Amino acid sequence: MKGLVKNEPVIVLADEDLSHIDFYQQVLSENGFWLRSVATPQKLNTILEQHPVNILVLNMDFHFADGESLQQEIRKIRQIPTCTDTRILLTTNQFSAEQKQLAYRTGASDYLVYPIAPDELFLKMGMHLIAGARKGIPSALSRSFNVLAETNMSLYPLLATAASCAQMLKKTSLSNKQAVYVDSLHRAMKRATVLSDNLQDFEELSTQFLTLENTPFDLDQLLESLRDYLLGEAESREVELLFNVPLDVPRSLVGDPDRMRRILLNLISEAILIGEGCPIVLSINADNLSEHSVTLRVSIQENIAEHDEPSDHLEELAERTMMAMSEVDESIHLLIASYLIDSMGGCVLIDDEESTTGIHFSLDMQVSSVASDKSFAVPVDLRELRILVVDDNPSSIAVHSAIITSLGFDCEAVSSVDEAFSAIEEGHLDLEGEPFDLVLLDWHMPGKKGYHLLDKLQADMPKDKIPLVIVISAFDKAHIEKEKGKGKINGYLHKPISASVMFDTIMDVMGQNLPKTHRRVLDAQNRLSGVSVNGAGRRILVVDDMPINQQIAQEILISNDFQVDIAQTGKEAVMKVCPAPELYDAILMDLEMPEMNGLEATRIIRETADSEHLPILAVTAHTMERDRQRCSDAGMNDHVAKPIEAESLLQKLAVHLGLAVTTTDLLVSEAEDEEDEYDYVDTEEGIKRVMGNDTLYFKLLSDFVHQARVQENMLYQHIESGQLKQAAEHAHTIAGSAGNLSVIALRKSAKQLQNVLMALGDHDAALSQFKRDVDNAIKEIGQILLKRGGTANDPKRQGEATQNNTGTMDNSEANAFLNRMMHFKNQVMAQDLMAIDTYYQLLVDYCDVAPKLKPIGDKLINLEYTEAMVALNAYLDEEMNGKPQVEMVGGANDKR
Repeated sequence: MKGLVKNEPVIVLADEDLSHIDFYQQVLSENGFWLRSVATPQKLNTILEQHPVNILVLNMDFHFADGESLQQEIRKIRQIPTCTDTRILLTTNQFSAEQKQLAYRTGASDYLVYPIAPDELFLKMGMHLIAGARKGIPSALSRSFNVLAETNMSLYPLLATAASCAQMLKKTSLSNKQAVYVDSLHRAMKRATVLSDNLQDFEELSTQFLTLENTPFDLDQLLESLRDYLLGEAESREVELLFNVPLDVPRSLVGDPDRMRRILLNLISEAILIGEGCPIVLSINADNLSEHSVTLRVSIQENIAEHDEPSDHLEELAERTMMAMSEVDESIHLLIASYLIDSMGGCVLIDDEESTTGIHFSLDMQVSSVASDKSFAVPVDLRELRILVVDDNPSSIAVHSAIITSLGFDCEAVSSVDEAFSAIEEGHLDLEGEPFDLVLLDWHMPGKKGYHLLDKLQADMPKDKIPLVIVISAFDKAHIEKEKGKGKINGYLHKPISASVMFDTIMDVMGQNLPKTHRRVLDAQNRLSGVSVNGAGRRILVVDDMPINQQIAQEILISNDFQVDIAQTGKEAVMKVCPAPELYDAILMDLEMPEMNGLEATRIIRETADSEHLPILAVTAHTMERDRQRCSDAGMNDHVAKPIEAESLLQKLAVHLGLAVTTTDLLVSEAEDEEDEYDYVDTEEGIKRVMGNDTLYFKLLSDFVHQARVQENMLYQHIESGQLKQAAEHAHTIAGSAGNLSVIALRKSAKQLQNVLMALGDHDAALSQFKRDVDNAIKEIGQILLKRGGTANDPKRQGEATQNNTGTMDNSEANAFLNRMMHFKNQVMAQDLMAIDTYYQLLVDYCDVAPKLKPIGDKLINLEYTEAMVALNAYLDEEMNGKPQVEMVGGANDKR
């Protein structure tokens, strides 16, 4: 260690504890270091002013004469001419994270906690002397690394040759044990070549002869080579690596790809060691993108999912990188990475605003003038296909879902095999035209593995209903093939996955299965016909406990000349049918109802009415083969899938009742294409479900708000009391109603929550998504109803509005409106959650006053009851005070 500097290094220890002084004296004097110890601030200043000090070891409890803060005292020391390049090490008797942060904020080079092992102390002193030598004595550093450089130049060709030989040997016939040894040897050689590259860069940096390349390169190819280097190390430490590089980041760049790879390799290698098995995410995003340049914003962190808990596994990475930038950290990986970033004109963002710990830096890069970036465009007829991501890692889900969504696919995600099967099953049950077309399946998850899902699909799904499957795994293809059994796999993705490779694999798998993947989309696009049936007065019993489902079924049936009777439960259906089965021509039977479910009711009805004379059709979301068998065993004739499609329902009834079906071509007008699109509610599709009766549809939307809030509150109560299966029933109710009204996003999240609750799994993430979707869907419904009220073009409504404003409404209607307004006011005063539902209902029933009620509704949506009360009183004062009953807006503005 003495040979690293020209002169004997000067180390000063400022500590009032004699045991610490004795320890330093013993360890350092034996290794040739010159230690000066002091116990008073006066003596410390004297020594610091006499000689250039290489290292100052300062106890954080040292009592300075002026009694100022540690940061101020260190600032004074830095102003002493002999201490401008001094490395300051702060010591303490007990570790504290806050104290550690304070140490680095004061400008200290290191933070040590007693007791310190002799080997550690010697290593620290040596490291800091080397770091000081870079700044204070560059000639000594250069001399030290000349020998190293000469050795490295001889060593590098040997390592490269050995790595090539190991690579060739891997391709020969080997036993399993030999293959393991050769693979380990090959990985070790590759890592040794990286270390050799680091040493060479270290030598060039120390002598200021570093030359950067400026050549075109492909970012995806760089990431693939990075994966090859890191995979073995990650697998050995059971670390999941993720590449989060969106497709809008340019792939064709100009720069030094070897140094760029080395930066990432060094930082990720350290992250793997520091993170103690936590997932590592490499994120690269594009800022300031122009035709010729881009700023790459690079992050190496643990997680990126929004609902992930902030973690501190990689907090040390940021701290040590900061130390390396000050030439303090002992890691050559971090030292080289930080200096290469600086040499390439980059900036390490120590105080980045990211929610997770890690390292963040930016690099300005040229964009290649040769447009070699390939297109990531997906054919139009494939963009609506549905992809399911199955992964237990939230960050992995976030990365993969972002790529899939950016390609134009419809993406959903689940975190377990059971949830995946339920989602795939429901995809065929609820919306017969929208099954999942492709599954991205993580092969190694806690609990049930990927092959369990393949087995379940093969056993329980019809062969033509099984989606395509791409397996994502850190294992090689041969390992997966051994485990998968009889399950079929259509493609493989090896972790970590780049966006480009994912795109290529998805396109390749779908390209080989075009008949299957195209048919659903093309059929949906070409489905431009409608059907009608002449029911001729036949009587249908609708058995369902959901009012919205009842009304939709009624509208479809009555508009096709059927008579309709309603039963709320299976028990009520039995009481209506069994005494006189001949009164009904058919029964639409929901399966899941309180008191008595549809299967039990059907068994009882079949004791008095056979299937030939009284067909019973199950109305259910469960229409897989085994579910159909259950219905058939109970005595049902057929099934109708939820949400109810008018066309499907009428065709099924026509078959069982021997009725003729009339098909009508439906032309889509240009005006329909210009209708507003909403995030949660597909109003066009919803109106189709009620046979084009838009007035009924918007009335049902308003009713849905109230029903959803009631079910939502009950769901939360059951979850809080630990009754998850009962909570799942309420999620099922909301999902069913939302589906029938085409509130698609809410239906999906409610369905996902139901599946998680039924599986008794971790429901926090699904519940958070459900809460967001409920609130957002209700807000959007309010906007839809408000717009309908403000722009109503129904001649009848326009006539009513004209009459209302000219004061021709009778007193009974005016009083009815006043009573509802008083009830509304009482709800707002009581801060009743149902006030928002009353508001929406007022928008539907009194659309002409909707614009004036909007300020009240805006406050209620945000649960600002006090402000809503002020707005409501202002409305009542303006529109009601002193006006005759017949003059009030909306035909109901009575005096108070």
